[in-house]
Amino acid sequence: MLKRWFQRRRRLSDAQLGREYRVDDVIEQRYEVQQVRRGYMGVVYIAYDRQRRRRVVLKTYQTKYIWDEAAIRRFNAEAELWIRLGSHPNIVCAYDIHTYMGRPHVVAEYVHGGPLRALVGRISPQEAVDYGIQICRGMQHAVERLNLVHRDLKPDNIMISFDGRAKVTDFGLSKVLRPWQTLFDAEPVEMQSRASVRAAFSTSGLGGTLPYMAPELFNGAAASVWSDIYAFGVTLYELFVGRLPFDAQRDDTLIRLIRRAPPPDPRLLAPNTPPDAAAIVMRCLAKRPVERFQSFAELETALQQVREALVGSPFPRESAFDDRDEAEHWKERGLAHMNMGEYKEAIRCFKRTVELDQDQPDGWNLIARCSLQLWLYHEALQAVDEGLRRAVSRTEFAHLYGARGDIFATMQKPVDALAAFDKALSYTPTAPALWRSKGVLLQRLGEMAQAQEYLEKAIQLDPSDAVARRLLGDVLCASGRHKSAANSYAEALKLDPRSVDGWVRYGNCLLHLARLEEAKHAFEKALQIDPESSEARAGLQRVKK
Repeated sequence: MLKRWFQRRRRLSDAQLGREYRVDDVIEQRYEVQQVRRGYMGVVYIAYDRQRRRRVVLKTYQTKYIWDEAAIRRFNAEAELWIRLGSHPNIVCAYDIHTYMGRPHVVAEYVHGGPLRALVGRISPQEAVDYGIQICRGMQHAVERLNLVHRDLKPDNIMISFDGRAKVTDFGLSKVLRPWQTLFDAEPVEMQSRASVRAAFSTSGLGGTLPYMAPELFNGAAASVWSDIYAFGVTLYELFVGRLPFDAQRDDTLIRLIRRAPPPDPRLLAPNTPPDAAAIVMRCLAKRPVERFQSFAELETALQQVREALVGSPFPRESAFDDRDEAEHWKERGLAHMNMGEYKEAIRCFKRTVELDQDQPDGWNLIARCSLQLWLYHEALQAVDEGLRRAVSRTEFAHLYGARGDIFATMQKPVDALAAFDKALSYTPTAPALWRSKGVLLQRLGEMAQAQEYLEKAIQLDPSDAVARRLLGDVLCASGRHKSAANSYAEALKLDPRSVDGWVRYGNCLLHLARLEEAKHAFEKALQIDPESSEARAGLQRVKK
């Protein structure tokens, strides 16, 4: 009995699983974390990208949500939508999706500036019109590209760069962790208590922020372009007037105003508002969706007419590629396809990149990586050779020789693979991924002592490398050192608790140590993540025997 109690005490608890990065951490030897910001459910890292030499934002969900399967599915789906939006001057661009410590991280553009919220009540009518035109362009791009509805358009979700460019951000990411059902389908809003109404807005799939929600949403209608146009109208009202069209201390009172009361004419509160601009705002705030503008393109046209009346010229249209060259655009587009497993599409984009910038070795490296995923070994090696002819920096040489090593390893040519990894390490001896790759190769060759040495080197260089810790567990287990292996697996799971293989291997190792309760818990965790895991089911059967 006492032994079983101690076994339960040693079991990995949920409180031990998963971690978040801190300031000064370096993610995958690439992103230097400079700031950490947390919201209700998400965590945002502002970091410096060593490889691309720019500041970026990494977004993911907090550790406490790692077992919320529905939330994770929605996060992945909506993050993918953001990636697919591509580049546009008036949308905060999402570059990549990477998995770090078992969690998806969206790598997005960092806007040097601040939210539009900080400018409410402090700008001229012309500036309000200019920002409105840019917001319309970003939203119209989202509709045309993906038929995407924002659902939370407001000044807080619009960034203004130092050069005056408006960029829409947070396409659904602020709500992806909330369930889709709403309380509004069950009973009229007026009949709910203030507390239940507030709960509805904090948990509903309609989501959004109460003062910006269109009247029809409270009647159970789905979010649409028209509800986004209503939210835009509230935002535009704030820019001209400096306050919301409707406001109240009680949520139920505010909802009643939004549904039934006519909004005050902006000119009554801000006489300098152009009459045509006031008419545009009032049309956006119409109670019935059919009475509003029917698209952001139509809305932009109306605002352009106001601008021409104010200053005599329309707001200029910018290139879709902004100040980045076309080659960079195609590379980012290819990376988006690559990270979603669409390797043929990615190769087409990367080939366009190297056509436009023939001296760029990184494009050839990416072609090689994608070709390897499609088992096109000859094409992959050719791409590496093309990249090596153009490489200049030590990092470029290391990436290309590392790719060559991975290709030879997949082709079952260990001698050539080891030579390539050694060459790569001669350029960047502190790259943990290269030490890890070399350790894996030596493990396959049965050189366990050397494999352990190289995997430990990878962990020393990057203590957050869960894969290296898991592989080290494999090496120790194969060497009969099950207690040390169990410790290595446990450390890997603390970093990446959503690894099915990690839980299965940990469970099998615990069986060797006759720690049956812990092994059972490990296999159950694997099945919680993947109910179809045959290895986890087999492990549970072994525990019962």
